[in-house]
Amino acid sequence: MFVQLVHIRVKPGCVDRFLEVFRVNFEGTRAEPGNYRFDVLQDPEDDHHFVIYEGFVNEAAVDEHRKTAHYAEVVKGLAEIQIGGREKQFFRMVMPDHAAALAGE
Repeated sequence: MFVQLVHIRVKPGCVDRFLEVFRVNFEGTRAEPGNYRFDVLQDPEDDHHFVIYEGFVNEAAVDEHRKTAHYAEVVKGLAEIQIGGREKQFFRMVMPDHAAALAGE
């Protein structure tokens, strides 16, 4: 499984707007065939900092995700309310036990 963490920081007073804008991506991504998980997390020490936990079958599924209409719509909507760019981190799952099954072993 291929995991992506995306950090998004929004402008003061824009938390509700972020949740409204981002719901489109949340619902659309969870319906994609290559998506296993898509969680929106809020930093308990900074209400304006969100981390998106995305689990996909592989990196190619992430590339397909970036071509969707819901992704494009959210990127456009975030441009008005985010501070700076989105920070992305990428990981390969090695545990739990089902990671081997996901890798086709």
